[in-house]
Amino acid sequence: MSQPNIKEVVDNAPEPLKPMDIVQSAIDVALDDPGALFEQSILDHITSIRQNSPADWQRIRAAAKKAKVQVAELDKLTRTLSSGEGGELFPTIEPWQDHVDGALLVRELSDTLRQYVVCEPEVADAAALWIAFTWFIDEVHVAPLANITAPLPNCGKSTLLEFLETFAFQPLKCDGISPAALFRSMDKWTPTLLIDEVDTFLRDNEDARGVLNSGHRRNGFIIRVVGEDHEPKRFATWGAKALCGIGSIANTLASRSIRFELRRKLPHEKVENIRFMPQGLRERLKRQLSRLQDDLAETVSSARPEPIPGLSNRAADNWEPLQQIAVSIGGEWPERAKRIAMTITRMDDAEQAPDVGTELLKDIKEVFEEKSVDRLFSAELVNALHANSEAPWNSWNRGQPITARQVATKLGDFGIKSKQLRIGYETKKGYDRKDFAEAFRRYLSPTPPQQSETTKQTSNHAGYSDISNETENHSVSQGKHSEASNHAGCFDVSDKSTRQQASNGEEF
Repeated sequence: MSQPNIKEVVDNAPEPLKPMDIVQSAIDVALDDPGALFEQSILDHITSIRQNSPADWQRIRAAAKKAKVQVAELDKLTRTLSSGEGGELFPTIEPWQDHVDGALLVRELSDTLRQYVVCEPEVADAAALWIAFTWFIDEVHVAPLANITAPLPNCGKSTLLEFLETFAFQPLKCDGISPAALFRSMDKWTPTLLIDEVDTFLRDNEDARGVLNSGHRRNGFIIRVVGEDHEPKRFATWGAKALCGIGSIANTLASRSIRFELRRKLPHEKVENIRFMPQGLRERLKRQLSRLQDDLAETVSSARPEPIPGLSNRAADNWEPLQQIAVSIGGEWPERAKRIAMTITRMDDAEQAPDVGTELLKDIKEVFEEKSVDRLFSAELVNALHANSEAPWNSWNRGQPITARQVATKLGDFGIKSKQLRIGYETKKGYDRKDFAEAFRRYLSPTPPQQSETTKQTSNHAGYSDISNETENHSVSQGKHSEASNHAGCFDVSDKSTRQQASNGEEF
């Protein structure tokens, strides 16, 4: 019995089919009817889907490819011009014609980045993995924010953001965006959203922070009322996002991010101008990323990497999709990703101001250790906190020192209470160190960053090739690839955490 054609499938459906279902029906019969996807009515549906739902468009392309349909011809027949510059908002990237070695491709992305931005090898490698992750946004379940930051201007933040824009999947860059435009853009296109000057954009913008926070997991969404009837509507906020700005971002965003910290280059450090990156190199790497996605989508989707020891649950979630990429491409990357995650996370712990409760626990632990005692009267503990000139406790209460009652209130959040203690000949209210043991284990890092006065050393770039001679015929699948750097750089984590001021006037 012959297979029904697409028109019969649609006409005989028990109820009207949605456009995506109609296209899927055409794909299902494509092996027996190669022209099914090229019927004008089907092309009209695909064109509309391509314009309004890039995610569904990529699913159609992948399914059509499996059905041995001429995807390039489908691209051409469904191409439309958008407003603005007269081109598509997200032009289709034709996959590279040959097999791509993913490990070499990600290594080349990292080494290429360091030709345009001064950064540590770990930061460049993490950025390369993050770029690859954006191409597999449909295969992962967590979307960590890329937090591009530096203490001062002119550190290469915008250049790194431009690099991400060049190679990420469906990039949508903006220097500012309203909360409504933000969630509507994510719901409509699922782009890789790149926001510059985020320190200005997010200032006093709780709504925008809520949208960004909600898109951390695949099922993230917000509800807003729309129309004259104020009908509640659900908007998906899932997708890859990069934030670029000076200084720290809100703790809720920082905990959902991977921190790419940059430093201002020294006079002897030389980088190239990213505007002059060879077009052939740009196009080749993007096409190879597209091919990598085609080849490894199922592998990445099924990858279940082991959590990295020593990371908190949230930090482990953030690194999970990058680990999925790493184990799927193989080579140096499965182990390299673990080392990068531990290094960057320790850096983040050292330089990000902790919340007030954790800061108090940390300082109390130091008091017990410095005095080499297991019990302290409340007054003695509070006086020791006041004596720490770098801590906020001496001006905690609107410029006045923190009181014993305020300490007790904060510790009560952790289930720690003062009690009658006898020390020597005195009996007073105080604290026993053993009552802190559980809180110390759960809320303080078990492996704090090592203090080091070693000066940062730059990496040896001698293995870099001159990318100005790149041509589109060059392929990482052929093994023609610049040597990786020796990763000789090191982080300087000896600085103390920056103290900040809370919105209620409390310093932390």
